[in-house]
Amino acid sequence: EQPLLNLNARCGGGNGAPNAWENPSLTGINVLPPHARNIREMAEAYHCHRKKISKQFIRAPGSDDEDEDEPEVDLGKYLYSPGKDPTGPPPCASLDSFQLNEAKDDCYSRSKMSDVHSEEGWKFRLFPDPKTIPRSYILPSGGNDLTFCSKVTSVPSNWTMESHQECCGVHDPPRYTNVQMPFDVLYPHVPENNPTGVYRLEFSTLPKSWLKTDLNGNKMERRVVLHLGGVESCFLVYLNGQFVGLGKDSRLPSEFDVTKHVNYRIQEKWARGYPVKVCDNPSENTLVIVVLKWSDGSFLEQQDHWRGMGGIHRSVFLYSTPADAYIEDVFCQASITNINQTDSQTFPPQYRGRLKIEARIGRGHNTVIKGKNIYYNEQVDCTRTDDVSYRMMFQLFDSKGMSIIEEPIDPSYEGNKLVNDAHLRSNLISFHVDVPGSILAWSDESPTLYRLQATLVQINPENPNFTSDVDVFKTNVGFRNIKISDRQLLVNGQPVLIKGVNRHDHSSTRGKAVSLGEILEDLQMMKEYNFNAVRTAHYPNDPYLYDVADKLGLYVIDEANIECHGHYDMICREHSFAAAMLDRTQRMVIRDQNHPSIIGWSLGNEAGFAANHTMLYGWIKGYDNSRFVQYEGANRPVWGQLLHDYAREDSAFGTDVICPMYPTIDELIEWADEIAPRLNETRPFIMCEYAHAMGNSSGSLADYWDVIKEKKGLQGGFIWDWIDQGIKQTNAANVLDAKTVHHKYGGDYGDKPNDANFNINGMIGPDRIAHPAMHEHKKCVQPVDFELNWPQQEYGQFVFTIRVLNRRYFTTLGDLIGAWRLKVGGFIVKKGDFALPANILPQTSIDVSIPEIRVAFIEAAGDLTDWLDAEIHLDFGVKSRESFDAPFPAEEIASEQFLINGYISPASTGASMVPLYLKKMLTFGKCNSSPTVDREDSIDLSSNGLIVKCKQGSVEFGYSHGNLLAWDMKPNLFRAATDNDGVKQLGAQAEDGTKPLGQWLRLGLDCIILENVEVDIGSQSLGDKQVYHSVVTKASIYGCPGKETYPGIALAEKVASSQQEQGQRVKLGRWQQRVTMHSNGCLFIETKIDLEELLNDMPRVGVQFCIPGTMARECSFSDGPWENYPDRRRAAHAGVVTKFIEEYPRTYVVPQEQGNRMNMRWLLLSESLSEEGLPKRTTCNPRTNLDDAVEGRKGMLIVSSDKLLQFNVCRWTDTQIFKARHVDEVEVSKDTIYVRLDAAQRGLGTGSCGPQTLPEYRVNSGTYEINFWLKPTGREGSEDE
Repeated sequence: EQPLLNLNARCGGGNGAPNAWENPSLTGINVLPPHARNIREMAEAYHCHRKKISKQFIRAPGSDDEDEDEPEVDLGKYLYSPGKDPTGPPPCASLDSFQLNEAKDDCYSRSKMSDVHSEEGWKFRLFPDPKTIPRSYILPSGGNDLTFCSKVTSVPSNWTMESHQECCGVHDPPRYTNVQMPFDVLYPHVPENNPTGVYRLEFSTLPKSWLKTDLNGNKMERRVVLHLGGVESCFLVYLNGQFVGLGKDSRLPSEFDVTKHVNYRIQEKWARGYPVKVCDNPSENTLVIVVLKWSDGSFLEQQDHWRGMGGIHRSVFLYSTPADAYIEDVFCQASITNINQTDSQTFPPQYRGRLKIEARIGRGHNTVIKGKNIYYNEQVDCTRTDDVSYRMMFQLFDSKGMSIIEEPIDPSYEGNKLVNDAHLRSNLISFHVDVPGSILAWSDESPTLYRLQATLVQINPENPNFTSDVDVFKTNVGFRNIKISDRQLLVNGQPVLIKGVNRHDHSSTRGKAVSLGEILEDLQMMKEYNFNAVRTAHYPNDPYLYDVADKLGLYVIDEANIECHGHYDMICREHSFAAAMLDRTQRMVIRDQNHPSIIGWSLGNEAGFAANHTMLYGWIKGYDNSRFVQYEGANRPVWGQLLHDYAREDSAFGTDVICPMYPTIDELIEWADEIAPRLNETRPFIMCEYAHAMGNSSGSLADYWDVIKEKKGLQGGFIWDWIDQGIKQTNAANVLDAKTVHHKYGGDYGDKPNDANFNINGMIGPDRIAHPAMHEHKKCVQPVDFELNWPQQEYGQFVFTIRVLNRRYFTTLGDLIGAWRLKVGGFIVKKGDFALPANILPQTSIDVSIPEIRVAFIEAAGDLTDWLDAEIHLDFGVKSRESFDAPFPAEEIASEQFLINGYISPASTGASMVPLYLKKMLTFGKCNSSPTVDREDSIDLSSNGLIVKCKQGSVEFGYSHGNLLAWDMKPNLFRAATDNDGVKQLGAQAEDGTKPLGQWLRLGLDCIILENVEVDIGSQSLGDKQVYHSVVTKASIYGCPGKETYPGIALAEKVASSQQEQGQRVKLGRWQQRVTMHSNGCLFIETKIDLEELLNDMPRVGVQFCIPGTMARECSFSDGPWENYPDRRRAAHAGVVTKFIEEYPRTYVVPQEQGNRMNMRWLLLSESLSEEGLPKRTTCNPRTNLDDAVEGRKGMLIVSSDKLLQFNVCRWTDTQIFKARHVDEVEVSKDTIYVRLDAAQRGLGTGSCGPQTLPEYRVNSGTYEINFWLKPTGREGSEDE
């Protein structure tokens, strides 16, 4: 029996002491101090510095080992790199699988693999707990006796994304909970069943350039650092059998000095410092990382996402720095000194910049520095006992690589007039410098970056004027000011609006191991949809995200990895956790301190508010007062997570902004109008979370933003959240068949407890496809608005001018170009582009004349009378000049639509489409004969080869020879609940009075029947003033609760189990329908539904009927082109759109209501042809355009009557989609398509976690009418063509 590995042996745990992984006071062992992320470079040259003399570059002599390859690495290749630097790259090598295996995908590329080679790559073995690991797994000689998982192991990765039951005998799938912990053990203890992964990498010895460098003919020692970017949740590192260290905090890097543990390829023995391992016969290196799934840190990581995703989920690499002295850290604050003193006539403003720099010189363990223990205000050089001293030089470059400052800045040189307030304290350097000339400010609109370079030089004690470069530090900086004043957050003096979103790390195939490509795609999409801010909810992200945010222009709230939701007001008061909370906060701030994109720090999320938080706030404000600090919990009650307490006296010790989550719109108004003035509040109101985007959601976004733009102190917020956290699954061998793909969420892995699909709440899907709500956000916060001026007439012709309003704060619209489209009856008849004046300054407007629109009206003079019978829309938009050739509106940044009938003729509003389309319905396939009536089992009307059968409330419509066009027409009061209506998989919500779904099921809306049916013959006058036969049906509507069953749908099962009587019926209202047939065979259907007086907050009121499954092509004139609802329609513009009916419901991970569109004028459903799209010829006449749309299309035309209807066309019923937990479970029909026409449908709201649908968007008792026309098209021998 093999001896077991004792993980406590080097960590002070065990033998009566807490386990190392259950000791919150132990934050790490041998972890190096945090530092700003930088691009380290090994000096290949030394510089000759002579005071008051220009710097000269002299190449270093060649190495005496010419046959040994030098490192070729650029850690910062995804940062812009201005100019060619006199120094070369440092020794550095990635240990990520993507480089070790030389894979094609270099999403994680951070370095070239010129130095490190591994024959077999990473090996992995999962153990059931940390006390069952044989000690041989950490030993270099473990070798062939060790067993590992047979699957290919990659780093970064999460082991939970693969099953290890067969290969390791341990089952550890993903698990999701929101508030509750995944296990029932009180902190700081964790379950004994604690899956523990052993990662083992055998790699080659390192070249000697990692250990020593030739510097002016002398050997300079170097150190080797192991960097682990992110490991969940506690880990121990062993190298060549020796313990290296321990780390915690799953979302921040940990670094260890491994110089004395690693093996090198050297033939000579030399060592001036601490002992260096010398390998006359080089052997391999063996790196072992033991990762524990649960630890005391798990209680600080109770975020709403997949929990315990064990593994190394961010990059691992080695790098080398000088050992005696090196640049440990550089903190640069780049600010603007004349923010309110610029010339208002000059644009862009001529800003003056200031750099405030604090740098640290690191030194090896055996490097002794001269000095005193008491310095007071003396300047103290960093000098070794052998009189070798060090100095730091600084230079600033612009984006073109040109130096901004003529001479490198030496803060120790008293004669440098640019340097102010310089302080040298041995290894600490602090000073500020006023940058000569003018600079460009950094903002979300104009993210101008500069490059700061710090160089550590070694001074020759025999010739102080002759120095050698030792180390180089580089970082991007941006000049900008952050200030809070008078209830406003000011960026560079402007009260910007925060158009933000919360973002979790998530990959549908990699879990928490998100690739750099996915990060880039996320941020690019944010910019595309007019987001300007991101909150790293709820932990620090990969450093690459901040690099991209700096470059693209996104404001960032950087959030500490602290959430204690399940122990909300407990851990924040625990002294034992104080050190861990401070450690996490300090390491985040120091790592990310130089990013201009970060405008605020967050103390974490949902962890109460007590002394531990005020400690964090105090440290941040003392270290970095250039940014604000936010924390939502500071405005909660002292105990409990109850309603926000905006008057809490000590909240200012925890947050600089009022940042509540999920306030109602009324709460925003109350705060702005009453609470803030009463409290003399000076802090702005920026929602840390709002508009919960779970499923089909984001209702009332426009209502929120209307209030935000109106009220002082309201400055936006961060939508919850960015991406659905579904994990991709494929049911069939054919992975290319999209119908087999679905995404798993809580409970799908047998994980208990779980919170079902509460982590499926993103603005984009797991596949990173935008949900329809993205278009709504894009419209609500667009940076350009439009106002149409009343057209003037010149020489009898219309002259159109558009007022363009620049809503930006820092830039003109010179980077944009305008576009316009003229629509008549929904069809585009003319379109074009127009130039925007370059002088539309921020927050100003200008009137732009567009002569091309006037030309369009001149050319269409003969059709103007017909135009006035239809709707005439004028659409405006702007797009980026870079995408000038892109099809409008694909790259649209802002848009607006105007109905201009009233502009052209005050007597014409164009609001009613009835005159035009009624006439078309009555002339299509015109027939002189009158309909005939036949009464047997049903009442039949027939004419022109068509027949309609009405029996007991059922309507069938088709050809006389038997082919049906429409059937099973019935009332429809149910919808497949959205997550805001009620999360159907959370049974507890069945009795939640704020969620209407339970009540809908208790009413039996999902199964309604008609009783007391009366069918009779009547007559009706149609638009041609002729009277035709009609069939009138009257009945009572009843719901049958419990008749439909939903196995596996927890909420429905809970409702069914609570039903006292089975088979009872609930009266819902009255149904009356009149079906009238015209002589040409078209139908006019008038439906009236009277809901019972006590019914409120209903899902919808409408009708549903079936059509053949071959009618899969949809062409409609409605609001769109994306789905829209009563409270999410600001981005939906009227127009004609053609699409194919979806084969399965793929918009949302959890099947639910989707696809609705408002204001249907007409809808053409037809069989598919080889050539699809809009009519080939689009004229200026709306009558002929509709003819062209119908021409040759075999199908059916549906036209709204007086009131425009909402509609939805799909291959599933509401009950079919409600029964399904995943999209692949929906019973879709190939033979039948379902058409839903609604007089009203409930809005969406955000009630899954936040305000429910507003009263004005709810469907209550009353009388509703659904009136429309049905007409077959494309029949052989008909006159449709």
